Amino acid sequence: MDVALQLTNISKQFGATRALDGVDLTVRHGEVHALLGENGSGKSTLIKVLAGVHEPEPGGRLLIGGDPAPLPMPTGAYHRYGLSFVHQDLGLARPLTVLENLVGSASRDEFSRLHVNWRREAAAARTMLQGYGVDIDPRTIVNELPPVGQALIAIARAAEELREHRERTGAATSVMVLDEPTVFLPEEELEFLFGLIRQVVAQGSSVIFISHDLAAVRTIADSVTVLRDGRVVAQSSMDAVTDDEIVEYIVGPIKSRELHEHGGSFHVERPVDRTASPVLTVRGLSGDRLDHLDLDLVPGEIVGLAGLLGSGAEEVPYLLFGAQSASAGTATVGGRKVDVARQQPAAAVQMGMSFIPADRNRDGIAREIEIDRNMLALVLRRFTQGGRLRNRRVRRTADERAIDFDLRPRRTDLPIGTLSGGNAQKVVLAKWLETEPTVLLLHEPTQGVDVAARAQIYRKIIDAADARSMAVVWVSSDFEELATTCDRIVVMNNGQETSQMLGAEITPEGITARVFAGQHAVDDAATTAGASA
Repeated sequence: MDVALQLTNISKQFGATRALDGVDLTVRHGEVHALLGENGSGKSTLIKVLAGVHEPEPGGRLLIGGDPAPLPMPTGAYHRYGLSFVHQDLGLARPLTVLENLVGSASRDEFSRLHVNWRREAAAARTMLQGYGVDIDPRTIVNELPPVGQALIAIARAAEELREHRERTGAATSVMVLDEPTVFLPEEELEFLFGLIRQVVAQGSSVIFISHDLAAVRTIADSVTVLRDGRVVAQSSMDAVTDDEIVEYIVGPIKSRELHEHGGSFHVERPVDRTASPVLTVRGLSGDRLDHLDLDLVPGEIVGLAGLLGSGAEEVPYLLFGAQSASAGTATVGGRKVDVARQQPAAAVQMGMSFIPADRNRDGIAREIEIDRNMLALVLRRFTQGGRLRNRRVRRTADERAIDFDLRPRRTDLPIGTLSGGNAQKVVLAKWLETEPTVLLLHEPTQGVDVAARAQIYRKIIDAADARSMAVVWVSSDFEELATTCDRIVVMNNGQETSQMLGAEITPEGITARVFAGQHAVDDAATTAGASA
């Protein structure tokens, strides 16, 4: 059987917004098919149609394994047709064990907690996971697993559901949808994920792979469909299209030229006065993995912290903001000094700090609340008079920011959960810049954001640093991002600074070399110490 899934003439309208316009998608048996496009291009809407969340307009058609399937898909019925979905948030109950997540999955919903033979289920779960090459104890709490472990559990669970469906129904094919599965993973861990995806395909499933990471797409995908403004603009095998062509399909030829001219992966010197008095001084900052970090940032300076997962770099913004407990250290912002071990987020804001965390859905937005309230949540006191909130002024201000940040759609009365990832991240950035911070702390600020929105976010942050003399601490596992945006790079390994980079030294390749050189130095030192002992 050649075709695993075929969607034909899928359209969807939300008010005045045409989210999908006659979209066709064909996924062949045994392939990984990349679905690409800017945030707001229609990818999420198309997947929600497939999952039965959205009802398409009449005239569309869905075939799975050559057989007709209903449109609209009945709510929750996609399992019966051999479909499974692994979303960006993975859908795991993180306070529970791996085993409890597996037993509670859709494929085993006939069990209740009181009737489960946990010893037998643990043995079965261990065997199942090992069959997918996942060596994780089923009794482990999901929250204790690293991001790659959580992703592997979610995908293995979905793969097992599809395998059971094929075995139960005799179906020759099934389809797994992976929505940004690489978004929280450092580059060195992606191969674990790709190995599992290849195994899922080898067992008889096809995969729809949604990602903004072109390197990951190039590595794992066989073919690609690109959406722009709700329409299909390209369908091709991966070996017949270049990365530059994909970018042009995603953003359009005019934006593509702008990205190459203004948002490319190259370092641009900015006029930073390194003799000025620091606006942020950090001394002896320590945490779970961080060990006595010192930092000084002058006005307008953007400093990137680069390191492998576990280097301690990822802790820095959380410790400074009080979102994670520090064991020691002080921070001084604009002359105001605080013991970071006692830092609280509200006090950090009062000091002039703003913080954009990596997980916007969990920590950055209130999904059910309107965009305007999310955007202006930290400054609503400006919009009160006589103890009452001036709603029209809130909406008018939010609408102005929506234009300034190129928000799509521009309607700020919608719940923020209706926005694509890139547009939601623009709202988060607008929210924190609205506080007019002295210091902006960033952790993976473009995670799950398409190439065009990423360039817009870069420009907004750099412009704010220039216009307000705002200092920026930028932590990212994307070394190309750091090379594009930062004036100085602090390389970290084993909780400590190992080197710094300035000017022409700052390239993606240069950062990578320094990071891994530092790791090797740490490993060699540990080996020497062990031998001496």
